[in-house]
Amino acid sequence: MTAAMPLTPKTDVKVRRGRGGAATATVSIRVHDLTQMFNSLDPSPFWDRDLDRHAAEFIEEEFSDKRAARRWHLRVHASEGEALAADLRSAVARYYQRLASSARHRQREQMRLGRLSLLGGGLIFLLSMSVRELLAKLLPHGTSWLIDEGLIILAWLALWRPTESLVYGWVPLFRQRRLYERLAAMRVSVRVDVGAPGTQRVLPSGDIPPAGRDGRPGTHLV
Repeated sequence: MTAAMPLTPKTDVKVRRGRGGAATATVSIRVHDLTQMFNSLDPSPFWDRDLDRHAAEFIEEEFSDKRAARRWHLRVHASEGEALAADLRSAVARYYQRLASSARHRQREQMRLGRLSLLGGGLIFLLSMSVRELLAKLLPHGTSWLIDEGLIILAWLALWRPTESLVYGWVPLFRQRRLYERLAAMRVSVRVDVGAPGTQRVLPSGDIPPAGRDGRPGTHLV
């Protein structure tokens, strides 16, 4: 088992404006070898390798503060591992697509449970109001005020939590899903130091190719 990956971050938001006037947020990471960006315990072949958890958490944390930028760009600087550049782009897309799918499922499940809870709360509300009206007819005037107030509180409490879940509870999951979707689609470029010190080779980046029917990103030649 290897130790946690040493990342040397360099972050900046470039206010270069394109035709649409949108800024590009760029996060730069420096590693010695591109293999540090992959999960060292992943037994999958190179073309299907998974992103390192520590690297993924760092990327997510950095870009979560840059939601206002229309475009995101991850730039990785390395001294070795040029052949893994295409694998890194695929791993980034695949990793965050999986997280986005999971967040989407949790959001749908929460909405479903919220609707069921609201239905149950509505039934409790109607039952409480019916019992309140019945007790008002059966008990002498002024003797049922404590039960009356308790039933009113119970009725509104039964509706409060499901309503809060449906109106506000979905927002954090929606923001998290949108974050993962943007991370999966962001531009990824790799700069590899070659030859003399200070000399770099910038590998073509482009956009992450869309996923195929099997869920794997399409082929991207470097």
